[in-house]
Amino acid sequence: MRIIHFFNWRLPDIIPNLDVVKNQGFDAIQINPIQPLKEDGLREWWMSYQPIDFAIGNYFGTKEDLIALCKEAKARGILVFADVVINHMGASNLDDLTPHPRVNPSLRQKEEYWREKKRVYNWKDRGEVIHHCINLPGLNVYHPDIEDRIVSFLNELIDCGIMGFRFDAAKSIGLPSEGYRFWPNLIYRLKMYGLFLYGEVIFEENRNVIDEYCNYMNVLGNYDGSNPSKMVKFVESHDSFLSNDILGYTRGVPSEEIVTRYQGLTRYYEHTLFYVRPWDDTWKSERVKMANYQFREPEKKKLIG
Repeated sequence: MRIIHFFNWRLPDIIPNLDVVKNQGFDAIQINPIQPLKEDGLREWWMSYQPIDFAIGNYFGTKEDLIALCKEAKARGILVFADVVINHMGASNLDDLTPHPRVNPSLRQKEEYWREKKRVYNWKDRGEVIHHCINLPGLNVYHPDIEDRIVSFLNELIDCGIMGFRFDAAKSIGLPSEGYRFWPNLIYRLKMYGLFLYGEVIFEENRNVIDEYCNYMNVLGNYDGSNPSKMVKFVESHDSFLSNDILGYTRGVPSEEIVTRYQGLTRYYEHTLFYVRPWDDTWKSERVKMANYQFREPEKKKLIG
């Protein structure tokens, strides 16, 4: 699976690029989080990860836009994957562990729907990671009402034509070995079988933890589990390019060097993700096309040759 990530692209702007996406050898598109946001529009990039509800529609597109994109993509044999934020909501401007006033009142006003206001300080401590907040108001996804809302939201996206999900901050949601059935429950309750599911488990070094996530999804991360075919590998992400702190480790890396590293990933991994930098058309280059096709089945190789 070769995935192209159109982060912070409006859905109607992706449609005119679908033929190029297909020609470049990408199998799927990862779209921006489509949930209503606490501050809509193009300001800080990280606002895309501060939703206020489990619903469809924001600055980047309406539900109708999403249906249109999925229809056009399907006509070209391209899948559309939704980046979904299910672990937290947008923060108050006064306290980043308190839900923003615009968060749906039916969520905001119930204390049992939220994690305790504690931050993760030790990312190697799974107890902290799966119970505390990641500098945003954490949802208690282990509560059955929250699970129901998440399932309903994902199934609505499936009805729109979504064929896979990237689960933001999947690492922060506990596993069955840790006493939580959220992931097996969620996957069992999705209305379509065979979706491409991948969860963000970045900077997790414990192979046993990675392998357990792989029981339920593919893993998007910096480290491998025991089965490389369950990994979704990337050279660069929106975090690594856009962050101003230590997470922004590819900000100064030239686009052509990113492509060189991406070529290396496609040699060894079945599933890869290519992030489209703002105002950068490197993703349309012949080198990216070659990387997507070079180690694939003969019928795809012959298209470039």
